[in-house]
Amino acid sequence: MLSNRNKKKISLILIISFVFSIFFYFRLDSYLDSNFKSFSSSFIKNYFEIEIPLNNDQKLNLENLKKENLELKSLLQIKDNDSFSIVFTKIIFSHPSFLNQTFTVPLGSEDGITKDQLVFSSKSFLGKVAKVMPNYSEVITLKNINFNLIVEVGDKKYKGILKGNGYGSQIEYIADTSNINIGDKIYIHSTVKSNLLQVPIAKVSAIRKKLGFLYLTVASPLPFNSISYVGIVNIGKIK
Repeated sequence: MLSNRNKKKISLILIISFVFSIFFYFRLDSYLDSNFKSFSSSFIKNYFEIEIPLNNDQKLNLENLKKENLELKSLLQIKDNDSFSIVFTKIIFSHPSFLNQTFTVPLGSEDGITKDQLVFSSKSFLGKVAKVMPNYSEVITLKNINFNLIVEVGDKKYKGILKGNGYGSQIEYIADTSNINIGDKIYIHSTVKSNLLQVPIAKVSAIRKKLGFLYLTVASPLPFNSISYVGIVNIGKIK
């Protein structure tokens, strides 16, 4: 039989052991938890933070976003290099008929858009505003049968009328005595001094004579259905 004294000693040892066990458990748990977090973080970083494969739709959307960003940056460069008023907008609808050659933008008279304002992409001249409503506008391109614009051709700046015919565009009303060659550059005629208008909008791709005039075929511009954003320019009244 254990004496009362020995029983007390044993009880005291058990209590002290229990307290140390609890203290050690929590310290060990905290230590393991800290190390586990460090290990798991390192493991995830090394093995799971990798490039996630994209499906075809996601890749297409990513490419479209990159393309739109490049378009907007290029349009901003146009604005930075000139002093005229320009607003940027997205094309929201392109007419399905290739003979119509029009597209719609979500800006109208309430946004300060007016008829005959010029429209540019980041790479080329596209056309001009033909119809303005309060909240949207219709733009006709160089190929549209209703498109017409005074232009200048070549270094001597021969003046003529650029017209669309549904599938292309040509310049009319230039005398057949004019010295114009294939490859000559075409400019928008304007009395307004502008860096943008000093850039050629197209080139002459073919020449024919008829009834004392030259008929100049214009090289096909960039298809507008490959463009997302445009800049609408206010350089005064240009026709």
